[in-house]
Amino acid sequence: MWILKNDVSICYETFGNPENPCVIMVTGIASQLVHWSNELTQGLAEKGFYVVTFDNRDVGLSSYYDHLETPDLGEAIASQQFGGAIQLPYTLADMSDDILALMDGLHIDKAHIVGVSMGGEIAQIFAINHGERLLSLSLISTSSRDAGLPPPSAEVMDFFFRPAPAKDDLEAAINQHVAQYKIYYHPDDVDEQEIRNLHEKAYQRAYHPEGNQRQLLAMIFVEPRGEELKQVQIPALIIHGDIDPVVSIEHGERLAACIPNSRLEIMEKMGHGIPARLNDKFIDLLHEHFS
Repeated sequence: MWILKNDVSICYETFGNPENPCVIMVTGIASQLVHWSNELTQGLAEKGFYVVTFDNRDVGLSSYYDHLETPDLGEAIASQQFGGAIQLPYTLADMSDDILALMDGLHIDKAHIVGVSMGGEIAQIFAINHGERLLSLSLISTSSRDAGLPPPSAEVMDFFFRPAPAKDDLEAAINQHVAQYKIYYHPDDVDEQEIRNLHEKAYQRAYHPEGNQRQLLAMIFVEPRGEELKQVQIPALIIHGDIDPVVSIEHGERLAACIPNSRLEIMEKMGHGIPARLNDKFIDLLHEHFS
């Protein structure tokens, strides 16, 4: 299904009874709504919530922004280091406004917002700019982007700057995702065949790697939010893995220190993302938080 606003379409899917309290799930970079596990979304619906997942702009079946000029990533980073101006195609704040358009289109006054990784950053900005539309905030494997926090591991940085596979080489793209999961997740949580099946399904649904660069630019050049988060009064649940190589545990601790009405849950042996073995734990934590 699609919401259309100002010639921009947002593809979404729903689970559960629309009369129940709404939960909106915001994915990470280059992820489609199918990357949320059915166990998690259906589990929350069975707990009495109306769950909405959607494709962020530039990915899946939502609108693409190929018409916007996209600076080279390396050149943009170099320009920033020398104090140059960077014209981004769009920002994470623009992406957070897509949530507002989705809520308005579905006639949802207030919702619980759950964001993972980049989706957690989008959710933070939504809380800062549109706090009156929130019931609660849940932030998974994400960061406030404040100065002084540890950078991603060297292995993660090397992965991000690898050349992208050729667009017509889906096998190479899937292999790259398998390599990514091996970096991001605890070895016990890496099921190579399951990863391949998931990304084959995603690519059969939609494959638009051009959007990845624009999302990455929006994420890299976002402003720190720690001070602004101190004004957020919405109840916040922060869930972070103790072995996250992308945003280390210090990022979760910083979020908890910034947001006044927050609770931090540290997950043992969890990397960057939600492994299948923790779905039931996440459902219980989120259900308790929403209630």
